[in-house]
Amino acid sequence: MPLSVSRAEIVLDLFEQYYHRVYCFCRRSLSPDGSEDIAQEVFTRLLQIERLPEMTISVSYLIKIADNLIKRRYNRLQRFQRFLEGNDGFKRGARLTSNEPVDALNLDDDLVQRLQSLTPTERDAVELVICHGLSYQEAAQCMGVPVSTVNNWKYRGLQKLKETVNDDAMTPMERSMAG
Repeated sequence: MPLSVSRAEIVLDLFEQYYHRVYCFCRRSLSPDGSEDIAQEVFTRLLQIERLPEMTISVSYLIKIADNLIKRRYNRLQRFQRFLEGNDGFKRGARLTSNEPVDALNLDDDLVQRLQSLTPTERDAVELVICHGLSYQEAAQCMGVPVSTVNNWKYRGLQKLKETVNDDAMTPMERSMAG
């Protein structure tokens, strides 16, 4: 493409040509909503590439971007799961197996209820950073606060979630002696 073509025009052209193929690739691993999110994210990321007018973009390049985004999402959810399980063998929550679709919204009712117990700011920070995988900077921009504030809210929220997991693991006798 000539260098005078804007990145937005290039991305629009690539979107029109390859969106369906990228979406179908994502659909092999994710729910329809998750696949749509990842496919759109692929093209959004292209807009950020400064050298885009100089590059030749193939569908395999776009699929590789999607594959990396899917893997990152899966790894984030696994880290979140391990955090919730801690050392006490927690058996509920955002349980994922290798054959389940990986989706940030693939949270069971117990975890959704636990998230509702957080303050709105803590819940937003945990959801944006942990469940949706935004960076602290992106979450801070979304919430209109400094990065350190998002970090504090997320930390407090995760600590409260961990406490609810530990409380549930206690027997009624242990709870009465602790409280």
